[in-house]
Amino acid sequence: MEMEKENLDEILENHVRWLNGDDGKRANLRGANLRGAKLFGADLRGADLGKANLVKASLRGTDLVGANLAGASLIEADLNKANLVGTDLNKANLVGANLVRADLETADLRGADLRGAKLFGADLRGADLRGANLRGAKLFGADLRGANLGSADLRSALLPSGVYQIVGAGSHNRCTTYDSINDLVICGCWSDGEGNHIDSFTKRIEEIYGANGEAPNLVYYTEYMSAVAFFKAMKELGYDKRK
Repeated sequence: MEMEKENLDEILENHVRWLNGDDGKRANLRGANLRGAKLFGADLRGADLGKANLVKASLRGTDLVGANLAGASLIEADLNKANLVGTDLNKANLVGANLVRADLETADLRGADLRGAKLFGADLRGADLRGANLRGAKLFGADLRGANLGSADLRSALLPSGVYQIVGAGSHNRCTTYDSINDLVICGCWSDGEGNHIDSFTKRIEEIYGANGEAPNLVYYTEYMSAVAFFKAMKELGYDKRK
């Protein structure tokens, strides 16, 4: 059952008073059914929206700095230009969400589902995207400086400048992605929590598939080393426009 508009308005008003240090109360909307709610431009800094149902909600331009949205359902929500700096979006469902030009600097997006999300021009500096599902996400123009993409799934994603991908290397024909902005290789089960720097990734290829490795395999070795050569060449050619 969706929350009554009058009740929601009262909660938002009390939250603003709380933010201003007046006699108010922090918004506790944890688990609330806010499907399709019109919250555009609202001041929800520090609010608790953990596990809330915000499917198709309008949050355009909403200030959610430091808010808790962990586990929230934001499927197809409109978060265009929303301020999500430092917001907890751990394991949030953002499938198909509109995050165009949203500010997600230092946001916690670990394990978030961002399949098909629109992140054109989004600010993801310092964001934690470890284990996030970014299949088919539109990241063109996004700023990933300092972001952690360790173990993120970037298959079929529209990648920003400075991030490159090859398909079909190794025994599982996996995608291998190189984030030259942060010198990070993301490669399926080869990625640990932090991913691999290009030099450490190259070393792992030698140790496993090289002539003196644990499981010598000329085909896999050649495929991965070709990918490394491509990644290094692209970085050296200056395709990372942020440098």
